[in-house]
Amino acid sequence: MEGKKKQFSPARQPLKTLNLYKLHKDAHHHITWKEKLRESCCRRVREDRSRLLWKLRLPLRESGSQKGCIKSALQEIVSDELKRIKDQSSCSSELPSSLSGEDDVLWEYDGLHEAYQGECEEILLEMQRIFYEDIKMELCEKEVQRPVILDEEDEYLAAAVEEYMQLNDGKVWKERTWCPLCKKGELLENRHLIYCSLCQLKLNRGDEVNLSLLRDRLAEAHEEHLDRGCRSKPEFCIETIFDLTALYIRCQHCGTFEVVI
Repeated sequence: MEGKKKQFSPARQPLKTLNLYKLHKDAHHHITWKEKLRESCCRRVREDRSRLLWKLRLPLRESGSQKGCIKSALQEIVSDELKRIKDQSSCSSELPSSLSGEDDVLWEYDGLHEAYQGECEEILLEMQRIFYEDIKMELCEKEVQRPVILDEEDEYLAAAVEEYMQLNDGKVWKERTWCPLCKKGELLENRHLIYCSLCQLKLNRGDEVNLSLLRDRLAEAHEEHLDRGCRSKPEFCIETIFDLTALYIRCQHCGTFEVVI
């Protein structure tokens, strides 16, 4: 009796060989996605620098360090640019599968695969470096061109760079508020007054008015002025209207004239 003939099944290719093309294709898509995102985000940092700077001076700072606020603002840019890339693509093949779902929450722990989360963190660090290096370079150029006192915006820029550098060194930075009138002195406070260390600015303190509130109101006034689309530099002044003395923001270009505090 003849023995059973052996039945040969088709030779199976090793799993590594089968996945080689897929891995190469995924790697190409991954590099394309990451490079597009990196370029878009770095461009946005330079274009939105003024808005980012004043946004960082809003009361959000009370809930965390400036470093945390910076990261939050830059995360918004990354999320926005990632969504733009997804919307512009005719299909989601250029994005890794973990990012193609509509309900993914980019910055939550479970919303993004750790590998891609790490790469987005790299992009965030690069954006942060660009942001501060551009500010530092501009300040150095201005100091060479006119080695006199910096204007108010430049003082805030210098303070932001100082805080960034000291945070990176692990140092504690004491927040300072520059006088909006003379742009040279530092605002200080006692039990009765908020005053400038150099000029004649004096504001009476009420029960709820203090230097922290004034600092926030100055930042909000600048932010609101920028939101109107005006890029001219506003001025601040002390005016007495109807027996009420207050600090005002004024812009001759757009006509802004409003109470700060």
